[in-house]
Amino acid sequence: MKIAIDINELANISPSGVKTYTREIVNALLEVDQDNEYFLYTREKVKIRLSKNCHLKILKWPLLFWTYTCFAREIKKQRPDILFMPIQSAPFLFFKPKKIKIVITVHDLAFLKFPKHFTFRNRLLLDWHTRRAVKMADKIIVPSQTTENDLINLYGVDSDKVKVIYHGYGKIYPMASKRRKSSVLAISNPYILFVGTIQPRKNIINLVKAFETLKKSFKFQSPTKTRDKVSNFKLIIIGGKGWLWRKTLERIKKSPARKDIILTDAVSDRELAELYSQARIFILPSLYEGFGLPILEAFFYGTPVIASNNSSLAEITGEAGLLVDPDNPEEIAKAIEKIIKDDGLRNDLIKKGKERIKNFNWEKSARKHLRVFEEC
Repeated sequence: MKIAIDINELANISPSGVKTYTREIVNALLEVDQDNEYFLYTREKVKIRLSKNCHLKILKWPLLFWTYTCFAREIKKQRPDILFMPIQSAPFLFFKPKKIKIVITVHDLAFLKFPKHFTFRNRLLLDWHTRRAVKMADKIIVPSQTTENDLINLYGVDSDKVKVIYHGYGKIYPMASKRRKSSVLAISNPYILFVGTIQPRKNIINLVKAFETLKKSFKFQSPTKTRDKVSNFKLIIIGGKGWLWRKTLERIKKSPARKDIILTDAVSDRELAELYSQARIFILPSLYEGFGLPILEAFFYGTPVIASNNSSLAEITGEAGLLVDPDNPEEIAKAIEKIIKDDGLRNDLIKKGKERIKNFNWEKSARKHLRVFEEC
């Protein structure tokens, strides 16, 4: 088969779950499949491991809508057997040849579940792109049962058209050298870590409220480790600005615990690995996620996880983390306190996380993607 893949997401500067998925699934496909021929398309040069059966094509385009114009024209010209879109979008293919089978990945439908957390323009565009792609696709891959249910309930998609394939996890972030720490990594205090784009759906405001409650109300006294007192804890928020981010940043600036909140998006992969490995707790209190790759990253680096009891987060975390109501800052604060105070619980969660992550593997994911291609 000739398999064409849109890897243009890798050209974006900002990190994202979709970008990580695109990179890792393409790398895994090229490792497990030497029989089919792959054609990777992007608007500019990107970092990707190529193989003998893989061709990278850079399609320069000075205008907007690369996917719908320049890329679409190339696909109609080359006519691959499979067009794989790791994003929930599809090019304009008027009178699509029957030979071309389209497989897309739909990551989540947050814009329909929480419309107020998106700008009007972004919501309309996301809905238009996704609705059109879902209709054109011969097969749809989703990263969780949650997203499959949403597709069926909100878009009326036939369940036979959808395949749940979990994301994997590998050692994406090599460990940092302790002799080369950034100003962020130089922190000596114990800290709670959040990783994700700053946008309303990530629920950072309630995380900040929980942190304030922890500082103000909970009195933890350690007999030996004074560094683990709640008063010494920091909250580190790693993430670039998404949409509707101003309200979140304004709330952080006004927080009575502001001096203990560190906000940055300027960390390298090595630094992020170190931040995970040294964090006392990782927390993802999102209102909705299609998957939640940072949870797997925390499991990998042996960090106890607190996650929301909703959407795919409960599905992915299982019993390997503490699940909380994201709308209840006090409940979030109590879960943090439990892990801080109880070393037995902390060690148990670390052990469960190490076991849980064995269920998520990019090679296994890639082989399942191949089966979907073959079934088209």
